[in-house]
Amino acid sequence: MKKNYKILLIGYSNIARKRLIQTFVKKKIPFCVASKSFKKKIKGSYQQFNDYNQALKQSGANIVYLSLPNSMHFLWSKKILKLGYHLIVDKPITTKVGELNQLIRIAKRKKLLLTEATFFNYHNQFRFVKKFIGKPSNIEQVFVNFTIPMPKKNSLLLSPKFHGGTFMDMSPYTASINRILFEEKLKKKSIIVKKNIQKLIISYDVFLKYKTKVFIGTFRFGKKYNNKILIFLRNRSIEINRAFSPPSDQKLEIQITKKNQAQTAFVKKDNSFENYLSEVIKNIKNKQYTFYFDQMIKDENFRFKLLKVN
Repeated sequence: MKKNYKILLIGYSNIARKRLIQTFVKKKIPFCVASKSFKKKIKGSYQQFNDYNQALKQSGANIVYLSLPNSMHFLWSKKILKLGYHLIVDKPITTKVGELNQLIRIAKRKKLLLTEATFFNYHNQFRFVKKFIGKPSNIEQVFVNFTIPMPKKNSLLLSPKFHGGTFMDMSPYTASINRILFEEKLKKKSIIVKKNIQKLIISYDVFLKYKTKVFIGTFRFGKKYNNKILIFLRNRSIEINRAFSPPSDQKLEIQITKKNQAQTAFVKKDNSFENYLSEVIKNIKNKQYTFYFDQMIKDENFRFKLLKVN
């Protein structure tokens, strides 16, 4: 990666602390941070701001990574793009129908890259899975189980004000899995939604019927941690157990069954965010600014049609 790319990180979120910054440091990408709540010195940051507007004016960066609460994504994305920055946004990039199209129009007009940071499939384990599957037409059934313990009451994940909830947090995974693995037209769908007393979605179960295959997914807050994708093909299956948040510091196990014979495959350490960021910067360098537009539109349409959100 070229050092002439500088990143302004707006928001000092959990993912910023645990994953983003260590990648910037490792890849020697100059970065600065704008945070209203975190005042301590952040190791590796060449500058820190406590005001987002000031950071946008003075950072000297050309890429912004937006890691603010969901409800703030659209307004700040709009402002950032109008100021001429390439933009990476935490999932979900938008929370209401029509917002993404507005952002894409601005990005096209300004000749800027815009992308949603959904990058689980950039890990080596997913390349292993796709090689095992071969053609998507070989797939017969896909089961996804993504559950986490109930977040703390003050967590953004449980905040109606900041557009938290299971659907906003996990539906980008539901959409991207279906985009990546299914090439057929959706024939039938059903979703069972559970809300808490604040009318925030805390779980949803999905059944999707395609022409020749089925997707069944469970996505919940309030259960034991589970992060699994199980794919059935004729006479064989494959299962990954750290599907959507693969760690970068350990080998991963993949369970394979062929003709009722079980075996375990191991995937070497890999960093899905690092791979994704490398691709983003490559696309900026090559002026492939529209690279992510179609997949974001497809994912957004899928998510909102699934829930019939307006």
